[in-house]
Amino acid sequence: MPAIILDSEKIKDSVRRIMDLGGTGVLKCVQCGACSAVCPGVKAGFPVLCRMLIKKLLEGQFEELVEETSTWGCQACNRCTEVCPQGVRPQEVVFAYRRYQASELAFSSSATTSQMNLYGTGHAVFTEAGPLREKVGLPAKAPTSAYDEKAQKEIQTLLDDSPMGELGLF
Repeated sequence: MPAIILDSEKIKDSVRRIMDLGGTGVLKCVQCGACSAVCPGVKAGFPVLCRMLIKKLLEGQFEELVEETSTWGCQACNRCTEVCPQGVRPQEVVFAYRRYQASELAFSSSATTSQMNLYGTGHAVFTEAGPLREKVGLPAKAPTSAYDEKAQKEIQTLLDDSPMGELGLF
């Protein structure tokens, strides 16, 4: 495997772009792996989610990842954000990178159903986990769009106004 040569200007550009797209906490990441430990996408085998995506972005691999389909494996469950000890909000970093991918029309065809679900419910994949959340001391209702009609409408507006909306999926 060839060595990665880090270019400070490329790293600055990568970080600036991800922050401009909504991943404002990306620089707070200390690569502890808490996000990846609870991520259903990582557990399902998507290699570039949470910690690994942030690592690659912090190495300046912004454009090199454009064809990476793993980012579309994020289920928008928000577990990563709930457990992050640094306040990175990894889900926002993933979604920021997805915004870039969508602007380049680089998304996995397997992501179509997930995108349609996201548009309709506010989550790419959603399961009612209230009893399990309570069992571990969390509120039954996660602080997500699944329980917030206004947030769901905002997601629909964002998707409608994005390059994804131009594809006619929704």
